[in-house]
Amino acid sequence: MRIDFQWRENLPLALPVIVGQIGHIAASVADSMMVGVLGTIPLAAVSLASSIVSVPLVFGIGMAYGLTPLVAHAVGQMRPAKAVRWLKNATLINAISSLFMGLFAWALFAFVQHTGQESEVIDEARTYLWVVIASYGPFMLFMAAKQYLEGQGDTKAPMRISIFGNMGNIVLNGIFIYGWWIFPSWGIVGAGIATFIARIYMMTAAWWLVLRRGKADPLHWIQAKVSRNALQSLLKIGLPSGFQYIFEVSAFAASAWIIGTFGAKPLAAHQVAISLASISYMAATGLGAAATIRIGQKMGQKDIPGARNAGTSLFGLTVLFMLLTGMVFFAFRNYLPFAYTDDETVAQAAANLLIVATLFQVSDGVQATALGALRGIQDVRIPTAITFVAYYVVALPLEWYLGHVLGFEQVGVWTALALGLTISAIWLTYRFYAGMDRRATKVIGLRTREGSMG
Repeated sequence: MRIDFQWRENLPLALPVIVGQIGHIAASVADSMMVGVLGTIPLAAVSLASSIVSVPLVFGIGMAYGLTPLVAHAVGQMRPAKAVRWLKNATLINAISSLFMGLFAWALFAFVQHTGQESEVIDEARTYLWVVIASYGPFMLFMAAKQYLEGQGDTKAPMRISIFGNMGNIVLNGIFIYGWWIFPSWGIVGAGIATFIARIYMMTAAWWLVLRRGKADPLHWIQAKVSRNALQSLLKIGLPSGFQYIFEVSAFAASAWIIGTFGAKPLAAHQVAISLASISYMAATGLGAAATIRIGQKMGQKDIPGARNAGTSLFGLTVLFMLLTGMVFFAFRNYLPFAYTDDETVAQAAANLLIVATLFQVSDGVQATALGALRGIQDVRIPTAITFVAYYVVALPLEWYLGHVLGFEQVGVWTALALGLTISAIWLTYRFYAGMDRRATKVIGLRTREGSMG
């Protein structure tokens, strides 16, 4: 079967999202690389703290993604005031969510302190964690404006804001980590401060664009009301979407905790490998975001065949991209880790993990795109259950068994994750096409009845 990749429709939407997502990961990668110069303990501390803050963060991102298909649907219906009403309600949800995210992150840290981590790593991570938790608020307000813009089909503006914000984050890393210019050297805490300042800029720039540059009519914003029905509709998509991401990312966070019981060096190797693998994953979520936008707008126009074809084209692009990144990881596995560390033991362990990463690249990308496609048709509850089974029923128990019981350590943990990703990818893709077939059959049935009545 020949796949129409729909390059002209997909790339203008997907590429800016991908660049923006990679920009976020670049800041995280920069944290790891710049902290890695300080030694193995600081690098392990950033790995541990990142695994903790990433769990509530991705839940918040998933919550924010609930806005995109609703705005896209309103755009397909040519109803701009409705889109702004969704934005106003989503902003309230995101602001409140940031508070719960902070409490959750600190509770996770309190738990992790009793899982056998090295005391030096825990002490290094503590203050850094506090600062990053404080940045949840501005980040979630940024996400509200960003998802509104993307739902309208404008992915370039959020990309530009993300690029400038993350470039600034990297520069501020140098200032606050190493003590450039007149500033003192704050080590890994400086990396947290840089993240906080960058997120304040991104929030401010995104909302200025929305309210002062014509992306949302100020009169529509004033007239828009916060309503129980609107909040429920957003939560109906946002909450399951948040849990979808938290199930997957918490599985990776649990991997860091399990690997941390093997020592600081295996944990540092995990941080190196996961930083690299995260680049391709976030690019795949960009393709998933494009799927949400295109499919959501097609559904608003009641174009079922167009929505299906858009999904197929984005699945094809995902497979091509992830095959390419997998080959890059495999070919350069013995060189890429040295960008993060000079420790040969850590670099060799990371190279072994990149072999496993090569094997699950396609599965990782396809499941991310499938979640975005399903969100476009507002199908989120069953996909959430699928991600739970794939990661918590299959992957996590197998991680412990392969890592500790069979003694494969970090390679065993990553192999279990690969299996969970593969199960998720196959199951979610099947559900998308089954859902589109049901909708197409329903439309045909309605037209047949209308014809017979006519």
